[in-house]
Amino acid sequence: MTQINRRQALRAALVAGAAVGAGALAVQPARADDDQAGTLGHHLPPVPGMHGDRRANELWYVYEQDFYLQPSPEVVAAYQAVGAVAGGSIEGVLYLYRGSRQYGTYPDKFVERLAPARDALALLSGLQLGVLHRYYRHSRLDEGFYYLGEGTCYDPRMPDGGKVHMMNTGPNGEPAVNWHLWHAIARAMTLLDVDARAWTSIDPMIGLGWAAQSVAQPKPETVNPPLEPRVRRRLFRQWRGVGPDEMDVRFDSVPYPPEIP
Repeated sequence: MTQINRRQALRAALVAGAAVGAGALAVQPARADDDQAGTLGHHLPPVPGMHGDRRANELWYVYEQDFYLQPSPEVVAAYQAVGAVAGGSIEGVLYLYRGSRQYGTYPDKFVERLAPARDALALLSGLQLGVLHRYYRHSRLDEGFYYLGEGTCYDPRMPDGGKVHMMNTGPNGEPAVNWHLWHAIARAMTLLDVDARAWTSIDPMIGLGWAAQSVAQPKPETVNPPLEPRVRRRLFRQWRGVGPDEMDVRFDSVPYPPEIP
């Protein structure tokens, strides 16, 4: 995993599990217990040329620094450990997931293959929870995932070729497939009882980000416009409170969610 591509922290990052409560996809006003995170964006230093939500920009910037651009030796080792049981790379988790569902051996065979990497998954999950809680305490993490999918976080601090925090697309603009990988790893976490409650909550946020990117079709080097408010509200409603089994069904759809042509 030392040669992972520029946004494999997002596509292979083991879904940044968040300890948020069920139903977090509701569009909610700020709560008293979210005051620290809610005011954080107002205290972050301005970045010339940055566009989009300030807090979400900072979350994904730090996330990519910690899990791709400057990963610690333990993060690299954890990636390698997961890849070793998934066919050689972290992306193999998606192939294990799809194969298991296709051949009717899900979830048993899927869990069996990934069980040896449980400790590595748990380590990554714990580290990522720390990053997420720094910017989103008890609510509104769904907004961070929405902005990631919408592609409206333009960050001039990022390397050329990927100034926008978004899930990477193919070399010729092919639809992003790594939301599917993210879901597969979320399900692995849940089924292996690694922060299971958190992963169950965050999986619909992965779906929300996937749906937002599928509709918005953002570009990686452009200041992308936001989706219309009515579209945003519809996407949040569609992914609110979706359970694990239904998430599996929805992610059987390729490359876009079933409700999107």
